[in-house]
Amino acid sequence: MPSFPIDNAPEALDMDSFWKVSDSFGHLAKSCRFAVRIIPRAFNEIDEGEVMGDLTYLCEATEFPGRGLQSIDLHYYGPNFKLPFQTEYQDINMTFLCRNASFEREFFDNWMEYINPTNTFDFQYRDNYSSEITMFQMSDFEDEYGSETPLATYAFTLYDAYPVLINPQPVTWADDNFQRLTVTFTYSKWRRRNKDDLDDTQYQLVEGKSVTPP
Repeated sequence: MPSFPIDNAPEALDMDSFWKVSDSFGHLAKSCRFAVRIIPRAFNEIDEGEVMGDLTYLCEATEFPGRGLQSIDLHYYGPNFKLPFQTEYQDINMTFLCRNASFEREFFDNWMEYINPTNTFDFQYRDNYSSEITMFQMSDFEDEYGSETPLATYAFTLYDAYPVLINPQPVTWADDNFQRLTVTFTYSKWRRRNKDDLDDTQYQLVEGKSVTPP
């Protein structure tokens, strides 16, 4: 098969070129380098065990939010084409390690109970129970800024977030693994945060400054 030139093709497809690119802006990001901060508006009613700040350390796994566009098919002449008409956001999951006192389970049980008390089944107003959840991509402990503590390099804030599902917790005598709790959250939208507007979350997303957990 004959070959042909490609405009703007890379100069070389080799490992040296790959490492040069991957190291050019602080190395490759690692999925294990993240932090979350959850601040319910009704934390005084929810956080009886005062574990809200601990959740940053106990969140073992989550997912950064995605974003999609709903579209409709249109046709005038020629092939059909899609036209977007609405942004949509998917629910996200967070998995937390649980301690013996089960404060983590109690925190989310209290939150769900506050949203819809089981003695009345009357729902609260969303503004009373929703939350801002901020999620951070973290650098390594030693990065291009010479810091010995991890830095936040990217951040998202979920608005009007609240739990919609406390997933069942499997238990078994067959192993002695740590107990975990997975919670599903919904939210109205998310916004990317930059280093100039994160002071209100008590984190610093600033070049050369470390992130202080709550």
